[in-house]
Amino acid sequence: MKKKVLAQKIFEKSKPKFSKKKVYHMVNFLIEEMSKGINSEEGLKIYGFGNFKKKGKRISFRPSKKILNKLNSKNKISKI
Repeated sequence: MKKKVLAQKIFEKSKPKFSKKKVYHMVNFLIEEMSKGINSEEGLKIYGFGNFKKKGKRISFRPSKKILNKLNSKNKISKI
C-alpha cells in the first residue's frame, strides 16, 4: 500500500475530525518516527505487530505471533 492510499483511508475514517492535509502530515510524521526507531540501536517494536531492526544496510522484520496467526488463518482453505 502506498503512503497516499494509507492517508486517504485514514482520512475517510476520520471525517470530519481531520482535514486531508492534516492526515497526510500525520502519516508522514508517523513514518519519520518509525524510521528513526528502526535506525536506533534498539530497533522498533510495535506490540501486537512485530519488531523491526536494522542490520547493516538491511532491515529485518519479525512479526508478532498475533499477526502470524491472523495471516495464517486467512490463508487456510476451509474444509467442506
